[in-house]
Amino acid sequence: MILYGLHGFSHGATFLMTVMSPDGVRAAIDALDYDPEEIRTEFYPGILPRYHEKVAGGLGRFVAHHGIEVLDFETWTAKKAELGDAIYR
Repeated sequence: MILYGLHGFSHGATFLMTVMSPDGVRAAIDALDYDPEEIRTEFYPGILPRYHEKVAGGLGRFVAHHGIEVLDFETWTAKKAELGDAIYR
């Protein structure tokens, strides 16, 4: 499965990663296991899943473990437009 990520910051100034896949939200969520001691999740209908770092380095380990391709904002925006509504199914 192809997974793309975009780094960001939460309101609490912790790192987060938004993830998308050509296979859709449900497939991405199902493919991504995580340690709840290191990662907090946000799954809401109609938006892409977000993974928040709880422990320093946790997000880096999560990305490496799953082979998430981290994109810069411009590339993320272009990829999101290219994939269209398929990422939300």
